Amino acid sequence: MKKSYNSTDINQNQSQELSKKLYRSISEQAKRLDDARSCARTVVDLFSPNLLIQRKKLCEYCERLIFSDPILYGRKGEELLWRKGYYDVVSTSKKLKKKEYLPEEICHITAHINAGIGFYNHMLSKLQYNFNLNIESFIDFSLIHSANKDVKVEAVDWAKQSVHQCLIYLGDLSRYKLEIYPNWESALPLRYYLQAVSYKPDYGMPHNQMGTLAMNQNRFLEAVYHYMRCLSCKFPFEGTLNNLIALFDRNSKFLEQLPDKNVDGIIETEQSEKIKIFIARFLLIIDVWYFDKKVNKVYDLCHQTYKNLEECLTFTKVSTNSESGDSIETDYYQLNHLNGDKIFKIIVICLLCISKLQLSKSPQLSTAVAFTLGIYSQLLKNVSNRIREGVLNFPFNENVKGKTGNGILKDLMAGRKRCKSKLRRRKALKNESEDESELSEHEENYSSSSDSFISDDEEEDVLDVSSDEDFDIIKVSDESNSGTPKDILTNGLFNGATTPDQQNPEKTEEDLSKIVQFMDVNDILEIFTEETILQSIKILNDWLATDLEVIKSCGSNTASLLRQITHLLNLVNVNLLSPKMIGVGLKNTEIINKGLRIPLSEDILLKGVEILKVSQETLDWNYADKKSLSTKEEAVIRVIKLLYFGKFLTTLNETGISYDDGNNIFVCTLNDSKKDDDKDSKMLLDEFDSSASTTTCNGTITKSTSTPKLEGDSCSKSSGDVVGGQLNKMKHMGQLWLAAEVRALENRVGAGRTAALSPYLVLDADALIKYTFMVKQLVHSRKFIVLVPTAVVSALDDLKREKIEARDAIRWLESQFHRGNRFFRAQRPQERAPVPFIKYPKKKDKEMHVYIQIIECCHFLAEQQKGATDVVTLLIGNQNVLSNGENKEFSYVGLALSVGIAIEAITSFYGKWKKSKGKR
Repeated sequence: MKKSYNSTDINQNQSQELSKKLYRSISEQAKRLDDARSCARTVVDLFSPNLLIQRKKLCEYCERLIFSDPILYGRKGEELLWRKGYYDVVSTSKKLKKKEYLPEEICHITAHINAGIGFYNHMLSKLQYNFNLNIESFIDFSLIHSANKDVKVEAVDWAKQSVHQCLIYLGDLSRYKLEIYPNWESALPLRYYLQAVSYKPDYGMPHNQMGTLAMNQNRFLEAVYHYMRCLSCKFPFEGTLNNLIALFDRNSKFLEQLPDKNVDGIIETEQSEKIKIFIARFLLIIDVWYFDKKVNKVYDLCHQTYKNLEECLTFTKVSTNSESGDSIETDYYQLNHLNGDKIFKIIVICLLCISKLQLSKSPQLSTAVAFTLGIYSQLLKNVSNRIREGVLNFPFNENVKGKTGNGILKDLMAGRKRCKSKLRRRKALKNESEDESELSEHEENYSSSSDSFISDDEEEDVLDVSSDEDFDIIKVSDESNSGTPKDILTNGLFNGATTPDQQNPEKTEEDLSKIVQFMDVNDILEIFTEETILQSIKILNDWLATDLEVIKSCGSNTASLLRQITHLLNLVNVNLLSPKMIGVGLKNTEIINKGLRIPLSEDILLKGVEILKVSQETLDWNYADKKSLSTKEEAVIRVIKLLYFGKFLTTLNETGISYDDGNNIFVCTLNDSKKDDDKDSKMLLDEFDSSASTTTCNGTITKSTSTPKLEGDSCSKSSGDVVGGQLNKMKHMGQLWLAAEVRALENRVGAGRTAALSPYLVLDADALIKYTFMVKQLVHSRKFIVLVPTAVVSALDDLKREKIEARDAIRWLESQFHRGNRFFRAQRPQERAPVPFIKYPKKKDKEMHVYIQIIECCHFLAEQQKGATDVVTLLIGNQNVLSNGENKEFSYVGLALSVGIAIEAITSFYGKWKKSKGKR
């Protein structure tokens, strides 16, 4: 009986035989390239015409092999193509070069790298076309069509992995360019690596490469972040662990090289140096926790690092000035302040440590959680203070009497109950059952069972809710709190622009929240957009929302943290449904109905992180693929998520947070007696003083040689004792938290010893001309609101022909005013108030006329803060004015004092400010 043959099997066998022959040819070609490479003596020898032809032929053969039989030879072909075609050439060039590449060598290597970038871009397009891959949402240079042919599932799986690998190769090739041109930006390789992470978040290889790329940036902070992200992935890179250990060793050596005396006691230490020390100490703590090392005095190190962070958060960006007066940031000032990106990485590193300690059930988990909550507290304070400063610097609309504000909080808490339109009510009755089923799991966790939101079916009916005559977003039922922002400000509720009323801080915070609701929505949204630290706060909220144990323990141990959360939530309660928002194209239904499910940039960066997976499960990743949000739109969605976190906290009795429907604010009812806080702080201060004599000055720690127990840990537990572990966590959390209260107490005591500095500073022409550098530092500090009166601008204009310094000052003012800065602005037309009980001279000379106009501006600012003292200080550049050396008939100082204005030489004020900075 004859055997029957299937034509398909015959073709498949023939194809496999051809693939085998092709693979053998490639192997022989690779061997010849290796032999030629080993014989090269210079970089130019690697690029002889013969070798160029052989490498090109190798790449063509590998491409044919990959696409002819991807299942059997795809991965082998990829590796041979990358290593023999591109990588070996670059690595051999590094070995053969002398000190630096010669111009001819640079040309050859650059051409080789560019050829590789072009080839892998071609590979990506071909993979997408041949295997019907939908990658345009992940890759910004992909095709938009495919071959639309049937492909085996195994081949598609390989193709998807190959796309990920091609992106890494493109990032590597771009990184090799940076080694030739070190002054180039690293944006291009980062672009490819980040796209690889977005496409396959479970693979850690791109993070390892980014860690290598950022090895010397920000004192290893960037590299540690990426290495830890790599190790937390489902498929980490094998060599990353050794890279991280080596990095921690280098960080420890840096700390050992610090001087024996207390580095924090060095006078006038530069900001960048203090931030380097903070990052080094922080990474030392992470080294202890991540590898679960048993060390002594970890509490002292945590406390010192916490204090360092508190100081570093006060630093502002330092900049140099070009000849034109513009502010330009240089590489030298890379670590001059902690921006939102650095803070974000610090927070993620802490969360990755907590996740690892949870898996190992380490007794150090409680300390790591407490330290992270301490950072959370500092971020809340920092952001709240900056928002307060921004709010008090904006002009308010006084024509809003009879309304209590325009916050969105009441709409979010009440759900659909405020929608009174008959059409919507009829449609709601019709689709009542459908609406209830469309609530997502995440929304149900954040809302009570009685609340429901507008369903997607009702979207067309509520696109213009602000125009509905029966629905007023701003109007509320409670009219008892009616008034204007000016009424609130002039009732003596604030002592200056940055210091709240110490006698009744709760009342102050409530009134400030009301002022926020009166503000123009675009003004307050601009403030939120600038606060990049809100991204880190949002991530911490996501973590806390999935760890009820930590939140509940906060209610019994760290009540002040919950009060800070409440205060920030009330500060961000603004009208996000206003049709007057500029630069926000989101519909009202997208804001209210889908806001929780829209991924933000921080969510995309942390996609796949284990400790945040629960909060990411409900995100609509397809929304991010279809639409990219602007920074203002992201700020709107971020505020919505912050407010929903507050709503979630109201469902937990342990937090003591509730919603006051009448005042449209969150309220924390936990005991917040200042007397009790100070008592606890004093107790902890005594505890830290008892161990201060043995604390190392540079933050280094020594390994314990006895028991695996932290020194000073009176409540250590075994890994199996769950009850004891919870007790430890609560106690350690309370201890570290009270350390922050100690610092706050020290600041309050220290503040009483030095004279308070005015929040408003007004400049005269001499101060701008003679002491421009002092003015610039006062402005960059963001601690004062610096104003330039109109009369001073006119005086500078008159002096520009006589003095070159006046022209420089005018150019700098123009650039600053054009750029916009809440802390530095010109006098507004309405900001002048006549000086009472003063008979204006009939014959005023020019100098006297300018001075009186300046005093009128200062008088207006002081009048806005009735009941407060030392609100405005006039800074002058001419010392003779204080002694009336140039005008015997008119008392400049007397006129200023008559309206409660402080007048001081700018050099004297600058010295006091510098001295107060040093004491802090």
